[in-house]
Amino acid sequence: MAAISSATLRGAPHSWLLPYRNDLRRAIQFSRLEPIKLYLTRCPLEMVPVAIWLWGKCADRFRLYGLSGFCYYRSPPVRKQVAKALRRLEAWSLLDEMAAAFPDDEKIRWFANAPLSHGPFAERLANFKRNVDDSHAGEVSTPSRMPFWAAERTWDLTPPKSVHLIRRMLRRIQHWVRWGVS
Repeated sequence: MAAISSATLRGAPHSWLLPYRNDLRRAIQFSRLEPIKLYLTRCPLEMVPVAIWLWGKCADRFRLYGLSGFCYYRSPPVRKQVAKALRRLEAWSLLDEMAAAFPDDEKIRWFANAPLSHGPFAERLANFKRNVDDSHAGEVSTPSRMPFWAAERTWDLTPPKSVHLIRRMLRRIQHWVRWGVS
């Protein structure tokens, strides 16, 4: 991303980052942290939360790539992005440290203390089924009311596909869903 002045950012509409979305997606997809770190060294203060957001998207549960260095940053919007990234990356000890260091910051406390799920799966499924309208279920005609079964079981013994192959297939599907435009 090119250097952007603070004056330009103040007058920019909320959608000004849209022309850069392909570059941002590529940076996230290939975990290109070096340009993000280089940009952070001389970017305007208004852009630091965006860079931290990108950094958090490039990291994963096992590699934070130094994101924890921003836990005690002086700017609340930056700390909010760090806390959001740490929650997504399940770095609970760092989130607890941030919540203890900034007890007045409600956003950080929420990210540190909010429940992970909204109850057990069986309860959520029962709630979903209770709210589904099945009054027209009898009107639906299908070729067969028989449950699925297969006499051919050769596929049971095939090894699972590799993560790399599945990712390649998903990227190709995504490419064609977007009409071949990356």
